[in-house]
Amino acid sequence: MSPLYKGLLWFVPGLIVLLVISFKIFDEDGKMDLEFVKVNLWKARGGFLILFIVMALLQIENFIHDIHPPGFRVTWFFYSIEGVDHIVWLQQTLDNYYLIHFSSIFYILGLSYFVIFAPLFFLLRCEIDIFNQFCKALAVNYMFLLPGYLLLHVVVTSYYRPGEVQALLYDIPQYEALVLLTNRQTNCFPSGHTSIPLTITLIARYRAKLKNLQIMGFVFVGFTVFVIIYLGIHWLLDIPAGIAVAIFAYWSTSNNKFDWLFDRVTGPFERWTEYLKNKYTN
Repeated sequence: MSPLYKGLLWFVPGLIVLLVISFKIFDEDGKMDLEFVKVNLWKARGGFLILFIVMALLQIENFIHDIHPPGFRVTWFFYSIEGVDHIVWLQQTLDNYYLIHFSSIFYILGLSYFVIFAPLFFLLRCEIDIFNQFCKALAVNYMFLLPGYLLLHVVVTSYYRPGEVQALLYDIPQYEALVLLTNRQTNCFPSGHTSIPLTITLIARYRAKLKNLQIMGFVFVGFTVFVIIYLGIHWLLDIPAGIAVAIFAYWSTSNNKFDWLFDRVTGPFERWTEYLKNKYTN
C-alpha cells in the first residue's frame, strides 16, 4: 500500500470525527438547522463558486511548481536574517517521538479541518452572510499567498539546511504524501497555515461572536506557529506576513472592499443558474 493510501486511512476518518464533534461543541446558541440546508445551499452558490475557483487556482499553482519551480530564489535572504539556530535548539530540546507525530498530524489535519468546518458550520447555522464573508476572505488570502508562492521561491527550513534542521514532517512518507496533495515545499511566504485559521478566528470573534470557536481559533493559531517552526517547515518571517494577510482579509471583506470584483464573478453565475432553475422547474 502506498504512503498516500496509508495516510488517507486515518486522515479521512479523523477529519469526519473532528467535524461531527465540532458541530456539536461550537453551535453554542443552537442555531444549526438541517431542515434549511437545501435552501441555504442554493443561496450560497456564489460563495461555493468562489471556493471552487480558489481551489482550482491552488492546484494550478502546484502544477506550475511541479513542472519548474518559479520565482526569485530568496531563501538565502531569510537565512541571512534568521539563521536556523532557534529551530535546531527547539528540535533538540523537544526531541520526543509522540510530540513529533502529534505535531505532524496537527499540521496535516488541522488546516484542512478548519477550512472545511468553517463554511459548513456557518451554512448549517443559516448564516449565509458570514459564509459568504468566509469565502471572500479565503479568496483574499490567496490573492497574497499565490503570488507569494509563485514570485518568491522560499524553501522550507529543513530542505534549505538539511544538515542542521531535521525534516521531522517530511521524513515520514505518509505525512509527506498527504502534504503534497495540496502543498509544496516552496509554499512558505506568507504562511497560509497562519493566515487562514487566523482569518476564520477573526470572523468567529467579531462577526459571528462565537466565544468557544474564537477561543479554539486563537489556541489553534498559537500552536500552529510552534508546529511550523518545530517541524522544520516555515521561517519566522513567514508568520508575521501571514498575520498581516489575515487581518487585511478580515478587514477588507468586513468593509466590502472587493465586492466589486466578487460581484463580477458570482453575479453572472447566480443569474444564469436562477434562469436555468426557472426554465426547468416551471
